[in-house]
Amino acid sequence: MRFARAFPIAAGFALGSGWLAPLHAQADSGRVTIQVLRDTTLLAGPVPEAVVRNGRTSVYTDRAGRVFLVLAPGGQTITVAKIGYTPDTVTVIVRAGLDTVIRVALRGGVRLEQLVVSATRSERAPEDEPIRVDVVSREDVEEKTSMSPGSVAMVLSEAPGVRVQTNSPIGGASVRIHGLRGRYTRTLVDGLPVLGATTEGLGLLQIPPVNLERVEIVKGVASALYGGAALGGVVDLISRPPRTDEANVLANQTTQGGTDLVAWISDSVSAHWGYTVLGGAHRQGARDLSGQGWADVPGYRRVVLQPRVTWTGSDGASVFVTVGTTLEDRTGGT
Repeated sequence: MRFARAFPIAAGFALGSGWLAPLHAQADSGRVTIQVLRDTTLLAGPVPEAVVRNGRTSVYTDRAGRVFLVLAPGGQTITVAKIGYTPDTVTVIVRAGLDTVIRVALRGGVRLEQLVVSATRSERAPEDEPIRVDVVSREDVEEKTSMSPGSVAMVLSEAPGVRVQTNSPIGGASVRIHGLRGRYTRTLVDGLPVLGATTEGLGLLQIPPVNLERVEIVKGVASALYGGAALGGVVDLISRPPRTDEANVLANQTTQGGTDLVAWISDSVSAHWGYTVLGGAHRQGARDLSGQGWADVPGYRRVVLQPRVTWTGSDGASVFVTVGTTLEDRTGGT
């Protein structure tokens, strides 16, 4: 814990480009302006979306890295934190009827073992999101991949409140969240709707989960971010980033005659550039388990190939370019 430099300013004085509101109605309290910056100099720039806590109060900084708090007079402890930075705690003396300005410098470059939700287009942990977000971690994805390496249906089927519903004899599936129909669930891959405008198709059954880092499931209305197709929620499939000289190969044979061979190759060619390649071959013979002339298990033959090139900047921003193809022949029904 350390003491911050405080600058008392009388009510009504100018600060920056705007004027502070007078505090005559709040004479028994003081207003504190917190400016969160990177490193130790003003030239480093502000830190937006940093969480500022005082007791049970928790607010986020704006794009300028500022936040305003109205606190009781006396010594107050303020904690500033953001994923990727070293948290800092300061103690400030609040004076009634006056404004206090403090500047907090966060040191970056810290790697934290914590999930950051990207489906909500923010850099927050799941417990800090205002809506319900479930995250299927990498460990759970690997467990489900060993059971069903041909599609992500198994990864989603065991999430609470989520149901993968088959909607055609040849095995098409959609995701239902909290009972709403599948057309109200937006399915994304790395934040992009690459599976088409609707989810009543074969997209979920054609995606091998071998290259997935995690799966984020937003349970609730997300139409403000993704349109009317997200009234039920959002499923975002997050791919694994490039890693230096890593390869995973998985072969699987089921008791119903299904065969899967999936490979994921990754490498970093420099500090900023890397690539991944996902390839898979899948085969399943149509099976009539009940002997009634109806294929209970549809048959298919599928080949998947998806290379990707990724550039990652020093500040963590990244850009990727990918192209992929899926060739499939699927039969079912009578």
